Amino acid sequence: MFLKRLAYLSATAALAVTLGTQAATAQAASESEVPGIPPLVAQSLPGAYLAAKQAQQSGELEEATFFFDQALRLDPQSEILRQDAMLAYLAGSRFQDAIDLAVDLRNSPTSGKIARIALGIDGLRKGLYDKAIAEFDIVDPSDLDALLLGQLIAWSEIGAGRIDEALLRIDDLDEVPWFETFNLYQKGLMAEVAGRKDVARGAYAKLVDDPTLARSSPDAYLSAAESLARIESRDGHRDAALKALDKGLELAPSYDPLRGLKDRIERDETIEPSVANVQEGAAEALRILGQTINRGDGQDVALLYFQLAKALSPRSPGILTALAGIAERTEQYDRAIAYYRAIPESSAYRRTADLQIGLDYWYADRKDEAKEHLKRATETYPDDIQAYTALADVLAADKDYAEVTVALNKAIELAEPITAENWNLFYQRGISYERQDQWPKAEADFKKALELSPNQPQVLNYLGYSWVDQNTNLEEGLDMIRQAVELRPNDGYIIDSLGWAFYRLGRYAEAVDELERAILLSPTDPTINDHLGDAYWHVGREREARFQWERALNGDPKPEEDQIERIEAKLEGGLDAVKDEGGSAGPDQPKEASANASDAKTASSGTDRRPDRSKPEPDAGERAN
Repeated sequence: MFLKRLAYLSATAALAVTLGTQAATAQAASESEVPGIPPLVAQSLPGAYLAAKQAQQSGELEEATFFFDQALRLDPQSEILRQDAMLAYLAGSRFQDAIDLAVDLRNSPTSGKIARIALGIDGLRKGLYDKAIAEFDIVDPSDLDALLLGQLIAWSEIGAGRIDEALLRIDDLDEVPWFETFNLYQKGLMAEVAGRKDVARGAYAKLVDDPTLARSSPDAYLSAAESLARIESRDGHRDAALKALDKGLELAPSYDPLRGLKDRIERDETIEPSVANVQEGAAEALRILGQTINRGDGQDVALLYFQLAKALSPRSPGILTALAGIAERTEQYDRAIAYYRAIPESSAYRRTADLQIGLDYWYADRKDEAKEHLKRATETYPDDIQAYTALADVLAADKDYAEVTVALNKAIELAEPITAENWNLFYQRGISYERQDQWPKAEADFKKALELSPNQPQVLNYLGYSWVDQNTNLEEGLDMIRQAVELRPNDGYIIDSLGWAFYRLGRYAEAVDELERAILLSPTDPTINDHLGDAYWHVGREREARFQWERALNGDPKPEEDQIERIEAKLEGGLDAVKDEGGSAGPDQPKEASANASDAKTASSGTDRRPDRSKPEPDAGERAN
């Protein structure tokens, strides 16, 4: 089975150590890098192979394929090496190189199914439809393989002009109930490409009229809503087209392809069909299934699906966006940016791409480019809330809170009339005010956020801790933090806030209990370790206190510079050494931290328990894939 073969190949990679016994070695080929050529050259076969595998595991796909090239030159007959290289070439968008290997691997007991699927895609790409069908006709497939192969065979039959056979094949592809969502969408596309408009409309409508089918694949449901709207609009049924889009937008109000199409239909523009030919349709089958796999733990398999789809439809915005998303998850931000830049300017995905490019610049440590890019985005999309929130994200990460406030003021203005879904705008603006020591404005925004959405743990935690820290509204503040902990019982950072609130109130034994819970959930966080050390010191557990301070000082991630100085002082002279230096000495110390608004993704640094904004939320642009 296709998926099991991938797992098998991964397991058998260890056998490749039989290629040699020398350690992997590599050295610089030149002091200056040549564009497009990795600077490292392996000095042996095992060195090339192990370097390729390491690059693969790190997501460095171009470097992996470069080292596989070297290994294959040294041993072109090794089947294990060719299997791994074929997978790397597919993942690294070197489709023709993968096909060259697949020809000899199609009968392999371990990689034959993958090779045949790639060869079938090659046949589809070239219009050799019967050849593609022969490759896709694989014995004993898994459920997922059966669905994919059945749809690809049906698309090949459409290409060969056997329309009835193709549609009947989709109807008969019913081994498990969850196939229905995928098959209705594909049947609609096939019928539309084949010129059977009524059949297409019926398939799309059956899916869109039953929102429960979206559970199997939100992507198929949303795409069917878009396709139904396109076919209705092309037939002059404007109201029916808008109705279809509204059903999709009920599921995903910010989904750019639907929003963009709705704007175009309302402007009476000419609307193109969903897919133009068999190749684009088959690519869509791969994209939709890839998205479903990618929502779980199947990222490597999803990447192969997306790259196979790209071989069929190289400029598909949905496929490029999906590939960019995987590149971001593996922290290959320059690759993600390149995929986003390849999306056509006219595409509905363009806005999302522009916002994600700005965020990816930030993650790639190109901070000035990130800020400039997102500032331009607010000029390109002056009425778009997400453009301003994406800009606010990077400005907050850069600690430019005055400008954050300006961006969020505009976002809030655009959000009028304010609804419950806008709570986060007030929450984030409250943080920016608090960081500027404008507490009355911050407090008002936090209260507004809770008014709009009462059970937001981040806001409850931030406001509650701020009150405790300021020695005001103590009981209400503690109740808010406790409520936040109940809402997120496995969030070490919020539990740390509860423990630190007890500490600030001089309730050290209770502080120890909560901070010990927090450290179990977030054992490497320097702030929680520092806090627990302080609490231990106050209850007489001085040896354990020093252990926690050492752990905070020497762990990974590292504390910030000012925190390092305080921890070193405590290790040398105990907690008394920092009482007069703004350290975490107890409830009578000067105010240092107002709150911990950190969620499970954002651990703050230093004894400041506010959120760490050094890395903006990667989906601030609401990626439309």
